[in-house]
Amino acid sequence: MSEKLTKRQKDALETKKKIVTATKKLLSQKGFEEISIIEITKEAKVSTGSFYTYFKKKEDVISELNKLDFYILAQTVIQMKDKTLIERLEYYCENFLLAIERAGIETCRQWTRNNIKPLPMPEDPQFTKYQYDNKAMYSVLENAVENGELKDNFPVEDFAVQINAQLYGLMTIWCMSDSHVIGSGRIKSYISDFLTPALTTYLKK
Repeated sequence: MSEKLTKRQKDALETKKKIVTATKKLLSQKGFEEISIIEITKEAKVSTGSFYTYFKKKEDVISELNKLDFYILAQTVIQMKDKTLIERLEYYCENFLLAIERAGIETCRQWTRNNIKPLPMPEDPQFTKYQYDNKAMYSVLENAVENGELKDNFPVEDFAVQINAQLYGLMTIWCMSDSHVIGSGRIKSYISDFLTPALTTYLKK
């Protein structure tokens, strides 16, 4: 049985959450470069010292935003035992893009910039956001091999890169457009017309 959090631990998590939420709100109003740490702490109603307790710089908050949705999404998909692999991948891709939409276009633009000029994820410094997302997709596909849905010779890494390239392509197009939404429905045609036929060769009967 896991231990209950102490009041101090709960307060720490709440403070960190306030900082992340405040940054997300400010990003919906203006560009990342225009936001200062002082503005973030003022919006979050926490001290500057509290900010530096959890984050070294404001870019680290952007990385933290990534964890809120995408890590949980990958774990959720792995646990969906009643769905086929194609259904799980469609669920992952659609909800990945919906999470990007919810984060907002300015957050998406900052994530895109960070991949051009890589910003390591604070919880795992050797991974950038793209590599982190690629690792998540790899885990979903690797799980399908381990469960016997895909053949042992299935090229997990190649497919993980291919799927994430499609997702990041849609993200990048959104960053360059004036659209209010990323167009997450577009991923369905990619899955049905390209991914499903490609996976068929490796699916176990």
